[in-house]
Amino acid sequence: MVKSKVKKVEKGKEGEEKRSTYVLLKKVLIPILVFGFAIYAFYLRHLTAGKYFPDPDTFYHFEIYKLVLKEGLPRYYPMSDAPFGSLIGEPLGLYLLPAAFYKVVSLFGYNELQAFLLWPPFVGFLGVIAVYLLGRKVLNEWTGLWGAVVLTVSTANFSRTFSGNARGDGPFMALFIFASVAMLYYLKESNKTRKIIYGTLFVLLTVISLGAWNGSPFGLMVLLGFASLQTIILFIFGKLEELKKFVKEFYPAYLAILAFGYALTFPGIVKIGGFIRFAFEVFLGLIFLLVIMLYGGRYLNYSDKKHRFLVVTIIVLLGFGGAYAYVGPKLFRLMGGAYQSTQVYETVQELAKTTIGDVKAYYGVESGNGLIFFLSIPGLLILLTKYLYDLFKKAKSDNETLFALVFYTMSLYLLYLAVRFLFLASYAVALFFGIFIGFSMDVIEKMKENIGIKAALGIVLSLMILVIPFVHAPVLARSARALKNTEIEVTGWEQALKWLRSNTSKYATATSWWDYGYWIESSLLGNRRASADGGHARDRDHILALFLARDGNISEVDFESWELNYFIIYLNDWAKFNAISYLGGAITRKEYNGDENGRGRVTTILLTQAAGNVYVNPYARIVIKVIQQNKTRRIAVNIGQLECSPILSVAFPGNIKIKGSGRCSDGSPFPYVVYLTPSLGVLAYYKVATSNFVKLAFGIPTSSYSEFAEKLFSNFIPVYQYGSVIVYEFRPFAIYKIEDFINGTWREVGKLSPGKHTLRLYISAFGRDIKNATLYVYALNGTKIIKRIKVGEIKYMNHLEEYPIIVNVTLPTAQKYRFILAQKGPVGVLTGPVRVNGKITNPAYIMREGESGRLELKVGVDKEYTADLYLRATFIYLVRKGGKSNEDYDASFEPHMDTFFITKLKEGIKLRPGENEIVVNAEMPKNAISSYKEKLEKEHGDKLIIRGIRVEPVFIVEKEYTMIEVSASAPHHSSE
Repeated sequence: MVKSKVKKVEKGKEGEEKRSTYVLLKKVLIPILVFGFAIYAFYLRHLTAGKYFPDPDTFYHFEIYKLVLKEGLPRYYPMSDAPFGSLIGEPLGLYLLPAAFYKVVSLFGYNELQAFLLWPPFVGFLGVIAVYLLGRKVLNEWTGLWGAVVLTVSTANFSRTFSGNARGDGPFMALFIFASVAMLYYLKESNKTRKIIYGTLFVLLTVISLGAWNGSPFGLMVLLGFASLQTIILFIFGKLEELKKFVKEFYPAYLAILAFGYALTFPGIVKIGGFIRFAFEVFLGLIFLLVIMLYGGRYLNYSDKKHRFLVVTIIVLLGFGGAYAYVGPKLFRLMGGAYQSTQVYETVQELAKTTIGDVKAYYGVESGNGLIFFLSIPGLLILLTKYLYDLFKKAKSDNETLFALVFYTMSLYLLYLAVRFLFLASYAVALFFGIFIGFSMDVIEKMKENIGIKAALGIVLSLMILVIPFVHAPVLARSARALKNTEIEVTGWEQALKWLRSNTSKYATATSWWDYGYWIESSLLGNRRASADGGHARDRDHILALFLARDGNISEVDFESWELNYFIIYLNDWAKFNAISYLGGAITRKEYNGDENGRGRVTTILLTQAAGNVYVNPYARIVIKVIQQNKTRRIAVNIGQLECSPILSVAFPGNIKIKGSGRCSDGSPFPYVVYLTPSLGVLAYYKVATSNFVKLAFGIPTSSYSEFAEKLFSNFIPVYQYGSVIVYEFRPFAIYKIEDFINGTWREVGKLSPGKHTLRLYISAFGRDIKNATLYVYALNGTKIIKRIKVGEIKYMNHLEEYPIIVNVTLPTAQKYRFILAQKGPVGVLTGPVRVNGKITNPAYIMREGESGRLELKVGVDKEYTADLYLRATFIYLVRKGGKSNEDYDASFEPHMDTFFITKLKEGIKLRPGENEIVVNAEMPKNAISSYKEKLEKEHGDKLIIRGIRVEPVFIVEKEYTMIEVSASAPHHSSE
């Protein structure tokens, strides 16, 4: 008996030693493994680092980051919304973080760009560490490990933390997770010193996170939701002492977060001041509820859970009712900015509503199977079951468990709202994936089998889970390497923008479709002011779309009011032309994206490549054939098994027109036009078949209006092309045809000889009337003007009703002749912030009605001018065409832009080349804006949608516009 007892004791000691060794190994090895995976996460995310950024918005963030390094806390960005610039709308905390990171890594030789490329992968590295710490705090070490492993290779997480994507949601989430870990330790810790440290970290990290992203209200709402639920649950279950302890610890910390966060809104480090005020009001409501909970027992029945629950329910319902009455429907629109219902936002993919296909793609392993997401659901069920069991059996509401449940629930709510939140939810999904595996490992560890069997089971489970990173990491790496070769480098944008940078004035402006505005502005590329980009002047998107998608007079936009110099056409925008056509009013909502069942959607433009006698697009399964039958030709478009006949086909060269039936072999309509060139076939929906994009992108001179194509090509002159990018110089006033009166006959000429001429000039005024203008001819040798000849005047010419002008001129001997129109027009770009009475104001809306004061401007010009300074109003609005409401599938929206001068502020201002500082006393008349708004509302009623109202400072000078340059030829006649 004694011997057997001794053996049992020895075996017990041996088991204890094995268990202690196992625990020690786990505590040491798991953190090492996590650190290794975090480094691997950094490696994967840094594979995208190259010359440029794969994400277009990051070009803008890079520019503001450089301004922060240069100026500290800048307020103004001069390159957007040309020629005015814009206030910086993003929180400066987003840029202070990588700027601080640069200060550290610059010690090791990294420059500004290299540090900026390192920053997002470093955020990814931190995110992996943060999820590990949160997982081990919520459940166990295994949870932290497997959450970190999954986050390392999560496509959803990679999508916002790869090098070249420096948006704010990445650093916000990493900081918020660290803050949450600090909060949970703070609430648990009993040691006073450590409690102060954790509490300080909680407040500090949360406040910093508020400055990282304008979506940071998510963090405040998670914390407030957690606090509200914990307060209510502890009260209902009668845990008043725990409630008092929780209130004493959490409430002051949350109040400090709101106070410090709001204080940082004044220097612009945090930009969610309105939401902080709202959160404070909700927090006051929670405090009011708390007071009733703690002190209402004197008057209310708190005898049991049912009565306490009833009291809370009534008060909460009353609170919601009061909040709804105070705030309105937007009470339920948490993060509503992510899914705003405007026509522009409808066309932005990342703001679209999330589908199950998106979830599967972003949370898939090797393919779009959504495995990571679906394995997080058992984690939710496990933790929810554990929480409810502890709550109802032990009256215990664990901070860690409740917080994790609130975090996951609110993350999934946002994931449901918009595609962009697939990233934000990646942390919660990884955490609950880890909870599922961590719980399974915990079950194995607590089994009664010997440690060898348990270890074997644990190893098998671990190997099964390790399949995820081993299988998906190579997929992610291939995607990352593909992203490194950016669209800029392979399409011609790099060469075109560097040409623009080298061959135009530093004050020149350019535009394209808004997606490319940040490339135009970037100091790495164009370094020129852009009229529209991905974050500014969103009202102008409709005007750009109107120009690109339409034809004829309606498409004539007053680009001169934007002081536009260059328009860049990207041939690949045919793939975006559904969105462009919709925003430009060319097609209806149904034609853009289909009805509720997806029916009615059209493809506006499709390209095919010439291959012998046919034109092929293998991806769309389309073949265009030119069929010769006897002496006639017909065009057949094969779509799968269908054969269709377009309404019209036009073959170039020769402008040969071939009419068709506009129907397919099954009798369905086929409302398309086909253009065939030697290398390319263009299939265009009939509503956009003559659009300006078709003209400028493919050089097809098509229009529904006589001579409009010729006019357009005179106003937009190609000056550079590389790959799929064409740079056009914009001329507001141009001559598209010159006729010379020779021997009693008008003859069109392309050259002019020295001597006397009677010329008929066909003028195209694009989007702007000619008023009190003078016509000149400059005779040039090279770039030197040898003679300036006045040839005529134009008192007024409506840009929609141009007519030819007859002039008499005697031309001297010269190499070429430049025709000039001189009339008043805008000049200058703002180079610094606009101040009214010393305060920086919005440069595109500088004064309100009835406001007056000292106006300070900085304006840059290329040469000397004498200018008058005006306040000008610009209204950009849509008028619904068709449909009974704005949500009707048959509705289309026609863009309009109206401009008018409000008042002259000062005349005779001397502007010199370079930057000029101008100070004037300004006064904005009353009712100048409101009266015009009322006029539009009266005219259009509920069909009116105002997209932008501007009050802009404009310098008006006598300005010379080049209309055409013609080469000289040898003298050969005299005019009669």
